[in-house]
Amino acid sequence: MDLGGRSVALYGRFSPGARERFRVAITSNSGEIARDLTRRSDLLVVGALAARLVASGALALRLRAARGRGVPVQGELAFAASVAATPPGEPPTLPLSAALGPASLSCDDVDVLAAFDLVTLAGDRCRFGDAGVLRTAVDLMSRGRSLADVVSILVRARDLAPVGRHRIVLTGAGEAALAWDDGLTTLEGQGVLALDEAHAGVDDLFEAATLAEAEGDLESAARLYDMCARADRRDAIAPYNLANVRMAQGAHAEAALGYQTALARDSRLIEARYNLAQALDAAGKTDSAAAELTRVLDDDPGYADALFNLAQLRMKAGAMSDAKALYVRYLALGPPEDWAAKARKAILLCSAPPSSAPTPA
Repeated sequence: MDLGGRSVALYGRFSPGARERFRVAITSNSGEIARDLTRRSDLLVVGALAARLVASGALALRLRAARGRGVPVQGELAFAASVAATPPGEPPTLPLSAALGPASLSCDDVDVLAAFDLVTLAGDRCRFGDAGVLRTAVDLMSRGRSLADVVSILVRARDLAPVGRHRIVLTGAGEAALAWDDGLTTLEGQGVLALDEAHAGVDDLFEAATLAEAEGDLESAARLYDMCARADRRDAIAPYNLANVRMAQGAHAEAALGYQTALARDSRLIEARYNLAQALDAAGKTDSAAAELTRVLDDDPGYADALFNLAQLRMKAGAMSDAKALYVRYLALGPPEDWAAKARKAILLCSAPPSSAPTPA
């Protein structure tokens, strides 16, 4: 895999030593890494130990965002094979509909399984060997197991029994086990240990912060993101996420400081600059907010939300001609119809005679 000049998001917890090996492989080829998906990401890689992010929905959100942006996703094992230039195996040629049969998983569910290298996808096709995995997942979920449980069971089964014919069953006590020709083998689920923050690594802290944020415990999330930001002063994602939490809490000044910290670490993190503009606007610093949005659009002229927000700010400032030109640029990007209607209404207001005293849409 050619990693030259590419931005790779290494998301979630990885197997011991894997993140550092990937960091060396990426940076030695003039690539760059981040702990989360950004607008600059060329590839999203999911850690093999990230199963805890399934239940919270955090992983599904990242995968959906990657799919929407056309960003490829690989699990840790698949990425390691790509880095090592291991020849690919059987190509995915079996339609997913045929592999699933009458029962069905959602596209999001299948994407999660693929993110843990449990199935291999190419569009709406998988490998023939994946059919059994998908049917097992459907069976486990039909018996009340969550997708997070299914991922933990399937990953544990794969790691415990890489060879030999077996199937996953649930015992009378509801425990997962491997059924062989000559009996059952106990399959331990992946336990969740209390986080000892004094001895936790950055990956552990970041995962705990992500889970706390997803569960609505914003103060714990802020504390943990702050610990991450202090532990790794090269990482821009932790202060960016901390700032997002502060924005959600209405602490606009603290949020602005967090976004500025993220930008000091990575000036190309365009999401941080866009959100900084929102924080400044919420704090009443509209001129500074407009300046930041202008910088966003200098870097990414197709950032639709930045165009719309800057148009709003220019309209508030009475710069109707500038606002109208920005709304026109926004419409040229083909936004959703409800937002396009707002932009068209704003253009009419911008075009009205000064005596009409137009107000922002």
